[in-house]
Amino acid sequence: MNQIQVKVLQHLLDLYEKSKTFLEINKVSQSFSVPVGRLFPRYKDDSEYDLFCHVNESLEELESLSFVFLEREKNGTLKKAVLNQEKLDECYKALGRTPRKEEQARIAEFWDELCLECRKIEGRLQPLWDYIEAQKERMAGNKNIEYYEQDLEDYRDLLKLATAALTNEQETFIRTLSIQLFADSKRLEQLAPRLKTLLFRYGEYGDKDSVLEECGIVQTPTYVMMKGNARLHLGTQKIDLSQLEGDLALSTSSLKELRQVEVLGERIVTIENLTTFHEFPSGSDFVVYLGGFHNKVKREFLLFLYKQNSHVEYRHFGDIDAGGFYILEHLKRKTGIPFMSLLMDRKVLEEYQESTLPLTANDRRRLQALYDELTRQVAERTAVEDYRDTLAYMLEQGGKLEQEVVNCH
Repeated sequence: MNQIQVKVLQHLLDLYEKSKTFLEINKVSQSFSVPVGRLFPRYKDDSEYDLFCHVNESLEELESLSFVFLEREKNGTLKKAVLNQEKLDECYKALGRTPRKEEQARIAEFWDELCLECRKIEGRLQPLWDYIEAQKERMAGNKNIEYYEQDLEDYRDLLKLATAALTNEQETFIRTLSIQLFADSKRLEQLAPRLKTLLFRYGEYGDKDSVLEECGIVQTPTYVMMKGNARLHLGTQKIDLSQLEGDLALSTSSLKELRQVEVLGERIVTIENLTTFHEFPSGSDFVVYLGGFHNKVKREFLLFLYKQNSHVEYRHFGDIDAGGFYILEHLKRKTGIPFMSLLMDRKVLEEYQESTLPLTANDRRRLQALYDELTRQVAERTAVEDYRDTLAYMLEQGGKLEQEVVNCH
């Protein structure tokens, strides 16, 4: 079949598969047609005679196969092509296209297999189950399956990767996991954009770009940077950070040797941005560089800290914008640690008013959503900290502030 014939048949089958006739709920008979001039805008252009002839010949061949009926103008120009519904099977076969009902049945069967295979770890796979339930509803309404690109094997790979990401228990390199799952070092990176979008939408992740990191799937080893008033018991050694001028970075493998962290002061501070981490005077604080939304390794380190030092105060210092506050809430939700903000209040905004940046429409939307969520928490008495005054001031003044502007000395 040539490109013109394929384009016409594909279009007609698309119309059929989106119809009530396809769902078998239509009470009257439907026909499916497409104006030739709409699919081929230059068809009626007098200067395009060769195209005119090619379209005519191509569609007349489809008519001779009884795939379509052609309606003509009085001058012989083709008006529209109408699908012959008695030849549906032949049309699908000619295109090498899988009928939508058959495709849907295969997908549903795959979902059932996946649910049966992973039933023992159901809780950890909740985002995947939520996704599948949402797709079953879409399928029942004859809507397209999200993140499915008309290739079942590709789709299997995507959900296989989603399962591996959600059940991953240790830091794993992207290429290593890709080889383990697909025997192809680059396959995971090909699937990553869709995976991130899927898990971000149906899971609880702070930022779409950090989804893989939050699942412990990384390009390079994670390093946790720390400094200040604490003593580390690392293997058989003791390291007194309070005696160091700078900071210390521990890799994932080094963290496995960590036996204890004695916080010698009364406060642990996490910091969003690297420049501020270096400039922040630790004094009596124990300071940890977060680097935006925390990942699996940093989350486990914070939980390790909290288990041994639940008596101290936990603070987070980040940008005074929607992202900064979302990182704070993400910290609290994912770790269960009662973090409160530090240098992220109205007073700081007023002091650095001249350095604020204007809010975007998206900033306003996110800040308002956060304000509403905080209002709910306050009403339910589950809020760790009520900083609605700061959010309201930002919305009123229309400004936000980058962390690096604030003098933390």
